Amino acid sequence: MGKAIPFPGGSPKGAGFPSRDFPISAVPRIARICALGLAFDELLDEVCREILALSGADGGCLFLSSRDERTEGFSPASSSGTLPDVSEAYRPGPALERLLDRMRTEGMVQADDLSLLPASDPLKRLLDPFPVRSALLTPLRFGTRLLGFVALHVSGEPKPWGGEVLSAMGLVAAILSAALERRRAEDRLRASEARYRFLTEHSPDLITLHDATGRILYASPASLSMLGVRPELMSGSPVEGFLHPDDAGKVVGEIRRSAVGEKPDASLPYRMRGADGRFVDVESSSTSFTEGPDGDRRVLRVTRDISGRRKMEARLAESQTLSTIGMLAGGVAHEFNNVLAAIQGAVELLSMHSGGNLQSRPYLDVIRRMANRATELTRQLLAYSRQGKYTPASIPLARVLSETLPTIRTSLPPGVELSAECDDALPPVHVDVAQMKQVVMGLCLNAAEAMADGGRLSVRAYSDPGDGRVVLDVSDTGQGIDAKTMPRIFEPFFTTKGVGRGMGLAAIRGIVDNHGGEIRVASLEGKGTTCTVLLPVSSVPAAAEPPATEGQPAGAGRVLLADDEEDVRGVVHAMLESLGYEVIDARDGLEAVEIFRRRPAEFDLVILDLVMPRLTGEAALGQMRQIAPVVPAILISGYDESGRIREIVAAGFGGFLQKPFRRQDLGKKMHEILGVSRGSAAE
Repeated sequence: MGKAIPFPGGSPKGAGFPSRDFPISAVPRIARICALGLAFDELLDEVCREILALSGADGGCLFLSSRDERTEGFSPASSSGTLPDVSEAYRPGPALERLLDRMRTEGMVQADDLSLLPASDPLKRLLDPFPVRSALLTPLRFGTRLLGFVALHVSGEPKPWGGEVLSAMGLVAAILSAALERRRAEDRLRASEARYRFLTEHSPDLITLHDATGRILYASPASLSMLGVRPELMSGSPVEGFLHPDDAGKVVGEIRRSAVGEKPDASLPYRMRGADGRFVDVESSSTSFTEGPDGDRRVLRVTRDISGRRKMEARLAESQTLSTIGMLAGGVAHEFNNVLAAIQGAVELLSMHSGGNLQSRPYLDVIRRMANRATELTRQLLAYSRQGKYTPASIPLARVLSETLPTIRTSLPPGVELSAECDDALPPVHVDVAQMKQVVMGLCLNAAEAMADGGRLSVRAYSDPGDGRVVLDVSDTGQGIDAKTMPRIFEPFFTTKGVGRGMGLAAIRGIVDNHGGEIRVASLEGKGTTCTVLLPVSSVPAAAEPPATEGQPAGAGRVLLADDEEDVRGVVHAMLESLGYEVIDARDGLEAVEIFRRRPAEFDLVILDLVMPRLTGEAALGQMRQIAPVVPAILISGYDESGRIREIVAAGFGGFLQKPFRRQDLGKKMHEILGVSRGSAAE
């Protein structure tokens, strides 16, 4: 253990054999050496010099126990003199263990003449190979623990160890043992301080020490990463200077309560001011203790940055809100869309039959407009709750812009100029065309409303060189969004307008998220806003644009219609008949299966509502396919309650119509499916 230090020896003996008496006057000198603030190795060197020189021994060794108290090893700390290196004699083994046991129980081990000792004596067995005639081993003990031992050796003629030497060595052993234990305690303290200093300086949490008034006495280096403030600038300052004004009172109050011994809260959340003026969400725990001879009370505080946790909590709260809105949307969509399907269908049919009645047309138009507004609100609720993307396709974003921007241009207020730029080489994106048009329309109209006094609305589509996504930028030169409003712009039902439902951006974000994309908003007050939508590139080539059709295609064939809502069933029945189809009704899925089983060959197509009592549309089609495996089918629904619309449609249905739908949409879907089906049958 430790570095070997030369053990000075070989004092001049003069004529004849000198006295081996140890002058008792040497003891105070050794005590003074131990009291000096010498380095550990230097201390041992000086003490050993005194012991060897004044004892007249020819050589000696100092052994110290391991500093690891869990082991019993002893290592030479110094060995020198006119003798060869006798420290080699005290090698580990049974003989040394027996010798150590004797020193633990009996104290000093004295041998005036080794030649007179029996061969079994452990000291004789250890020293026999060396030119040693006399030996004195003095244990160094602290309490019951053996710290080490001093071994003095004499060669040549045997000489007895005098009583004064034995007495003085006992005193020296006591002094040296106390010095060794004190030094080891200091080493342990320094190691402990180094360990805790390392932990403090490398802890991501800010550790501060305060007096009873809250003044900062110490701050750990984490202050730089957490607040941007160097720790030395915090030390000596009142804690209030680094707190949010609204939180200063409760933080200082807790420190003062902790200082007088009151148990503080497990954690105290508050805000700290950074070097740049921003405020950081933190929480602290406090511990008080007494320091110094005067018993001054100190408070140790560990402060953690919880900004990330707060963001996660906000995301969780948003997710829970989203779930709640989703359930609300489900209830509204399932019931309300059925109502709207009947209303819109009835208005459309009534308009066809009363085309010549000019007095009724304004009222029909009012009903149609109100139904359309209700439909839009339901669609926004579904979009916010990540529902409604039922017919995605791989298309170029340029197509969405070319079909949407002309309508937007005619809707802009006077003084707002629209410019558009689209890269023709953009890769396609996999989106629902109708919903992506809603995104473009919503962002552009929001931007236009921000420019009440006129300005420039810019729409740009390009490819992100960083990650390859397709980017849509919608920018305005309006008044911008203030810092207080920015965190809330995507909240449902939040709006800064005098009118409006506050679902625009919330629905847009829902649509973008549902398409695997990302939306970002950058704004400066008085300098405008830019909304950026990033969409993943489609893995399949862009689909060909469907050819434009003129008029309503005439239909022919027999259709089995199943819907549990009587009014909806009646309106859809009338729509189909007006399109030229013969219709058989069923009140639910089970009745539809029973009708189909009796005469499967008579039906050219089945239309099934998704949610029906007794048997769902999905289950009903499964049973029908066991009877007629290739019967064409259309699924209709007001809400994707199970979240499986695309999966259900892909598993067997030829198409999907979301309620409420127009007569024209129904006719187009019927023509599309029956045309493909009949074409396939003809082949």
